[in-house]
Amino acid sequence: MITDPQLESRVLFWGNLALAACVGLYLTFVFVTSGAAGMAELATAAGLSFAAFGKLVIFWGLKNGATPVWSLAVMTFLIDMVLASALASGLRGLERAPLIGGWLHNSRTRAKEALQEYPGLRRMAFFGVVAFVLLPIAGTGAITGSIVARLLGLPRLSGIGAIAVASGWAALSFSFLAYFLGEQGEALIKNPLIVLGVVGLLSAVGWRLYRRFVAELRRKA
Repeated sequence: MITDPQLESRVLFWGNLALAACVGLYLTFVFVTSGAAGMAELATAAGLSFAAFGKLVIFWGLKNGATPVWSLAVMTFLIDMVLASALASGLRGLERAPLIGGWLHNSRTRAKEALQEYPGLRRMAFFGVVAFVLLPIAGTGAITGSIVARLLGLPRLSGIGAIAVASGWAALSFSFLAYFLGEQGEALIKNPLIVLGVVGLLSAVGWRLYRRFVAELRRKA
């Protein structure tokens, strides 16, 4: 763990440059392989992922002719990394911005409420942020997860690392699920009964795990 603020700032600076290079290489790859149409479809998927669907947008890749599943997984991971990096670099300044300042302030409020309800997250610190981003607690994600990391007192690089672990795990999980669905994926998606059954099963399992996790947090409070 880097404790020197100046060294941390330098590492963060070069990390941001490396992240920008990765984003540039990824967009170049999409343009070379899919052209302007592929870029437009990717932009649509990115907007849907950011606004509402998160990593569920990965399943869009099951449609014939759509952006491949693994490409969408990389896209969602890069979005989370850009958000985490931007917030780690200038969270306080962004909170004073005219357009997004209020939104970030509300996210901070939700994060504080979650930490008050689940104080066990403070004891786990790094893995608490990972769990916070992965589990459905108070509007989780890279944005709120970054705020939680700051509230827990994690160094900026540790906060980014925790979000990278959670985002990468989620992206891989959704991608492997979509991959194993394979050619049957589009047919399954078009069948509402199967979709409801799968969603219901996953929701039941997820809710069971979530309730056990919450109970453990409260027990450790």
